[in-house]
Amino acid sequence: MRRSFFIYLPIIILMAIGCTRDDSINSPDQSTTDGTPNGIAGENLLLNNSVEEWDYNGCEHPLYWLIPSGDCDKVTRNNRVVFKDRYSAKMNAPKSGVTARIAQLIKVTPGCKIRIRFNYYVEKWGSNGARTYCYFRTGHQEATSISIADLRSIYSNDEYYVFRGGGYGKAYLPHTENTWLVFDEIITVPPTANYFEFGINSYYGTIIYVDDCYIGEEVGA
Repeated sequence: MRRSFFIYLPIIILMAIGCTRDDSINSPDQSTTDGTPNGIAGENLLLNNSVEEWDYNGCEHPLYWLIPSGDCDKVTRNNRVVFKDRYSAKMNAPKSGVTARIAQLIKVTPGCKIRIRFNYYVEKWGSNGARTYCYFRTGHQEATSISIADLRSIYSNDEYYVFRGGGYGKAYLPHTENTWLVFDEIITVPPTANYFEFGINSYYGTIIYVDDCYIGEEVGA
């Protein structure tokens, strides 16, 4: 069961910008020849997207990010393996049955396309790996999360893996060790969703570093 208690962080919900509606959900072909998705270059809706700002409220944590209560030791500030600027977030679940998680809640526009992009470095890959683990919600409370059954009725299995996996058609993140990798995908927000909780889970035996994250909405004409 997912825990519902979080360390209090000063979350700021950003208003989403307008977009052009698109009834398609996702496509593995929505990219340029260099792998960069087309058409989504809006304002970054994430705060502290490069995890440069950290605070201490019982334990050290990245500002504006949700860390499950008592889990600050599983997501720590790192200045050794960094993609951009000074710091990255190191994710390390120390024992079996424990998950290292970092997440942030943002406001989105129903039916619009969003681009999910972040850089990650795999130091060690265990049998349970790491993946995106995101929620679409009708309201900002956790209880308003759209059910798995409803999401499965909207998205194909391959599309579902964009926000609960390793990208289109992948159950877990690709995991070449000791190099920076990029997750970069586009998905359409469900027609009843007003909020999106972007999250990454790392499981026991896996150590990853996350940096320079981006969530952008398709800009309307």
